Amino acid sequence: MNLEILENLDVVIQYNVPLAEFTTFHLGGPCKGLIQCQTPLQLETVVTYFINNNFPFLLIGGGSNLVISDQGVNCYVIRYLSNTPIIKRDGNDLIVSGSTILDDLAQYAIECGLEGLTYTSGIPGTVGGAVVGNAGAFGKQVGDVTKSVTLLTKEGIKKHVGPEELNFQYRDSDLKKTGDILLSVCFGLTPGDKIQMQNERHELLRIRHEKHPNLKTHPCAGSFFRNIEPTSKAGKRQAAGWFLEQAGGSKLKYGGAVIFEKHANIIVKSDGCCAQDVYELSKEMMQIVKDQFNLDLVREVRFVGSFKGIPTQIKDIVW
Repeated sequence: MNLEILENLDVVIQYNVPLAEFTTFHLGGPCKGLIQCQTPLQLETVVTYFINNNFPFLLIGGGSNLVISDQGVNCYVIRYLSNTPIIKRDGNDLIVSGSTILDDLAQYAIECGLEGLTYTSGIPGTVGGAVVGNAGAFGKQVGDVTKSVTLLTKEGIKKHVGPEELNFQYRDSDLKKTGDILLSVCFGLTPGDKIQMQNERHELLRIRHEKHPNLKTHPCAGSFFRNIEPTSKAGKRQAAGWFLEQAGGSKLKYGGAVIFEKHANIIVKSDGCCAQDVYELSKEMMQIVKDQFNLDLVREVRFVGSFKGIPTQIKDIVW
C-alpha cells in the first residue's frame, strides 16, 4: 500500500506500531500502520483515500473506551486526535473538531462563559468519541446540546445532519451502527456564570480524582458497564458498580486484570495483564450479577480484534 500521497497532508504515519501506546488501557498488539490526523480536512482526505482504494481501516480517538486484542488488528488504524483544541465560536454555539479532547472543550466553554458542557470536565477521550457514545455524567449527556454534526459516510460522502438523525440514547447513538465518521460537531450552549462554572469544574475534578483511577498509574478504560436502566419512567438509573459490589465483584481478578479498589465497575491493568485477561474478567463480572440479580450488564467499553471465547456470531472487528 502506497501512502506517499498522504504525506503532504502533514499527517504522521508509523508502521507496525503497538496499539497499546494509543489506548488508556495500554493494551493491544500491532497494526499494519498508524496514521495520525488532527484536523477534519486531514481526516476527510485520509478516509476518502482509504474508501476509494477499498483499504480496510479502524478509526480511533483518544483510545479511552477500547480494549484492543493482544494480537492487534490486521489493518491500518487512523487516529483522530489533536494536540490543541480546534474550536470556533459563533455566538452561543461552539463548532468543534471531533479530534479535540473533551476536557479541553469543557474548559474552553467555561472560559467563554457558556453553560452546557461543564459536567464533561475530566471525562477522558475526544469530542468525536463523546458524541458517538453520547458521553455524560450526573444525569446530563452531550446529545442534549448537540445542534448539528458533520459526518463522512462509509461511501465517502460528507453530510450535515441534526441530532434527530443520530437517535441519541443513554450512552449510545446510531453512529455506533451506521459507521458514519464524525468530522465536527456544533454544540448549542447558553450563557452562564463563569465563576460558578469554574467552581463546579473544580468540584467535579475533585470527585473524579477521588473515585476514578489515575490513568498514569492505573491504566483502564473507565466504567466498564452501563448503569442499569430503571424499571419505570419515574425511576432513576442504578449504578452498575453497586450491583457488582453487592455480588462480590470487588474481589474478582483474572490474571493481571483486577477491579479498582474504589470502584467495582472499573477494571485496571496490573503487572502481567493482557487484553484477554480483561475480557475474561468482564465475563465473570457479568455472570455474578446475572446469577444474583438476574440482570444483564451492558458494556460501555468496546473490544477490538480477536479474543478467545467470543460468541460465534460476532464478525466485526469492533464489538
